Amino acid sequence: MADSSIRFAGIANKMGKMVASEFREGVKPLLTDEEVEGSAVKSVLRMKTREDYESRLGRAVYTFTLYEKVKRASIPLMHGDYALLLMSFDNYARHEEIILGKVLPLLKKHRLISSSE
Repeated sequence: MADSSIRFAGIANKMGKMVASEFREGVKPLLTDEEVEGSAVKSVLRMKTREDYESRLGRAVYTFTLYEKVKRASIPLMHGDYALLLMSFDNYARHEEIILGKVLPLLKKHRLISSSE
């Protein structure tokens, strides 16, 4: 993984189905597999609703939620099959530095997001 404070990374397709996912070695998941799948569906739906405001606000780069036990982010992907990169971080993580400095450049390199971000 791009940083040792990343707990989880997964890719969801446009229907919210997880097509790839991985936990950091030694991490105890906070959600069951079924809960992860349900969360992915809801995240894809929420991101889809944000498209209504793109003409005024620009495209979403990522969304972020701070929970008591974990930080979570969703990054929209520009790919025919894949909709979102879902990530979770330890609470001490410098998530913005990781996303902007490590994750987005990697996604650009693999052409999973546009180069304008």
